[in-house]
Amino acid sequence: MTLLHNISRTLQRRRNSTWHALGYDTTVRFETPADIKAIASLTQAAFNNDTEVQLINTLRQQCAECISLVAEQHGRVIGHILFSPATLDNETNTKLMALAPMAVSSVLQQQGIGSALVRAGLELCRQQGIAAVVVLGHPAYYPRFGFVPASTFNISSTWQVPDNTFMLLPLQPQALHKINGQVVYHPAFSAL
Repeated sequence: MTLLHNISRTLQRRRNSTWHALGYDTTVRFETPADIKAIASLTQAAFNNDTEVQLINTLRQQCAECISLVAEQHGRVIGHILFSPATLDNETNTKLMALAPMAVSSVLQQQGIGSALVRAGLELCRQQGIAAVVVLGHPAYYPRFGFVPASTFNISSTWQVPDNTFMLLPLQPQALHKINGQVVYHPAFSAL
């Protein structure tokens, strides 16, 4: 819990003056069973459908290796992020994680909450010896964490998406040296 405590303290230090004036206290921690309904509500509101909620529920049931974190203010879940295991089609020993989905309360976006969730999850992945994290996301958001187009590493998505939206962040030095292939997501993603 030391890592998550340190990230929560960093988030508190980065608060803008509005947050400070309102007295918000934000922490990043692992998901608990008590958070399930709040995560579902937050995710449904963020994506305006139940597809990602169903994905989270399926991964929660089928994936012991998933990393599921929440951001909380005064006992209320205001953000959620999920990392699930993935591999490469021709390099099954290469341990990857897929970042998806992530949601932050619409009234608290652009306050550093999503960034704190991403950083906490990436550090946990790094500590677990994960070679890299992949994300299908906004090309203006994820590069700030070091993500680059996965094609840079000759790694591709199973979906037909613009090159700059399928990104990868290597976490271990030389982990992707002389490796290429197509990312194979957890079977729960096949329902999308």
